[in-house]
Amino acid sequence: MRKHTRLVMAIAAALLLTACGSGEKGKEAAAERVRGVKLDAVRFEALPDVYEATGTVRSATTSEIAAQISGTVLEMRVKAGDRVRRGQVLAVLDDRTPRAQLAAAQAGVEEAAQGAAEVEQALQAAAADRQFAEATYKRYQGLLEKNSVSRQEFEGAESRYKAALANERAMQAKHKQVKARGQQALSQKDSAQAVYSYSRVVSPIDGVVAAKSVDAGTVVMPGDPILTVEDPSRYRLEASVPKQYIAKVNVGTTAAVDTGHGKIDGRVAEIVPSADTASRSFLVKIDLPRDCGCRSGEYGTASFAIGREKRLTVPRQAVVDHGQLEGVYVIGAQNSAEFRLVKTGKVFVERVEILSGLSEGERVAVSQLQQLRDGAGVEGE
Repeated sequence: MRKHTRLVMAIAAALLLTACGSGEKGKEAAAERVRGVKLDAVRFEALPDVYEATGTVRSATTSEIAAQISGTVLEMRVKAGDRVRRGQVLAVLDDRTPRAQLAAAQAGVEEAAQGAAEVEQALQAAAADRQFAEATYKRYQGLLEKNSVSRQEFEGAESRYKAALANERAMQAKHKQVKARGQQALSQKDSAQAVYSYSRVVSPIDGVVAAKSVDAGTVVMPGDPILTVEDPSRYRLEASVPKQYIAKVNVGTTAAVDTGHGKIDGRVAEIVPSADTASRSFLVKIDLPRDCGCRSGEYGTASFAIGREKRLTVPRQAVVDHGQLEGVYVIGAQNSAEFRLVKTGKVFVERVEILSGLSEGERVAVSQLQQLRDGAGVEGE
């Protein structure tokens, strides 16, 4: 029993000492005065309502190079990160089959040219025969009128003329056929030349190899990806904007972009007119400055103004961070500071939105915050 009584008395004494200490500290805090504190009022402001769209940085010009013929990759002359020039050979495929096809097409062209030359000579001979037969026929016709040749001789000259004319026309038709075959042979050669050229994979642009999909020895089929080349001088942020906000976004307008390299201004270059079937959002492509320091694949955000809305705000300088909590020093009617926890919303250029913890018209400190304590007296400027 005595032990219990002693314990109770010890606890009471400790509480009394604690209360006395707290009172002394409260008196000290009340005695503190901080001069030259700038004050500002909590107020409603009509501020831009902004939608922040997330997206990915990509090169404005990207070329995904795929195989156009089937075959084995014999050489890969570049690797990811290499700079390449337009027309530079990047990879070589097995060209034995297309080379044989090209040789056959070339032989067809030469054969057609030789046949055309022979038909051309035959046509010239047929034209000469027709001219001679025609002249003879006309001369015999005049002689027949003068009864200088017999009817039989005239008919013989007429028959030779008709035969020569028919032969010339036949040669003309054959000449057209041979010419058409020559054009066909040239077309086959051009096609074979194109197929042969596909065995040399070349860069369509000046740029950087962004990805290499195959190695030497890989068998590829038409459509299989081989390399990706991109232009590193111009980048875009491709961001998704929901249907309800897309009407507020227009080509040519400015959007505030953050890619992790600092905030920059971008320009809306393109809005894909069809929505994504899964998210019902539209893809917006935003041109970025050349000096943005971006890389393909980086995460980025774009802010679009979609209207104005009244928000309860305080200056950004008024908000104090205490670990993961945020608060402000509210200056009451007695000019004493009260530290109050708040919940913040969107951050604007100079002010920050307050979602809870403050009321319109209250005063907050925006300077000397390091010197302020809960309960300290304040002398404003």
